[in-house]
Amino acid sequence: MKSCLKKLLLCGVLAGSAFVLPTTIFAEANAEELEGTMIELEEGRNHTETIENAQQYIEEHLSDSFSGLYIDREEKQTGVVILMFTESVAEEHRQALKAFAEQPKEIEIREVDYTEDQLIEKQTKIDEDGFEYDDFTIYHTGVDIITGKVVVGIDPLNEKNVQFLHDKYGDELVDVVEGQKATTLETTAMDAEMNDSMETTDKSAQEEQERNFFQKMIEAIKGWFS
Repeated sequence: MKSCLKKLLLCGVLAGSAFVLPTTIFAEANAEELEGTMIELEEGRNHTETIENAQQYIEEHLSDSFSGLYIDREEKQTGVVILMFTESVAEEHRQALKAFAEQPKEIEIREVDYTEDQLIEKQTKIDEDGFEYDDFTIYHTGVDIITGKVVVGIDPLNEKNVQFLHDKYGDELVDVVEGQKATTLETTAMDAEMNDSMETTDKSAQEEQERNFFQKMIEAIKGWFS
């Protein structure tokens, strides 16, 4: 009876926290099993095994049309693995890829116009042509595999300058946005460094609290089995 009461109390504490584990874990698992479960939950959130299996399959069957992948967490906190291809994927391959996920909805297959390598090639071309123009300056370039565009940040941003870049590099691959000149003031750099340091400290403290919480939880569970 006393043992059951301890378990119920601990489950109640966990239910009020931001991280809730199934009650069956507390009833059946020992401390080592619990630690393993926590690792599995994190790997599941990142879809590690699903991605590794999908990549191996793609390398063997669909490498010519594969564009890239990412985890979309916009609609689901656990995320959906987005696999992108430049050609339509046959139904047999779709089913094979979806079978690597615990649930079919955890993998989504999309058809895109360009591969990541093609986007990088376009970005490299823009960089090689230089950043200073008569009417504007390019401050940054980057590849956005989600939108399938090379993002080019310029200043000033206006219709004339945007059209110039689209005429030069094509609007189907290039997304022109406002760019900002980086400051070189020492005070600004010091402020940024201090802010980063404070954020790191706060994050470390939070992570330490979480580790202590779960360590105490594990120690309590160990007592049930000793």
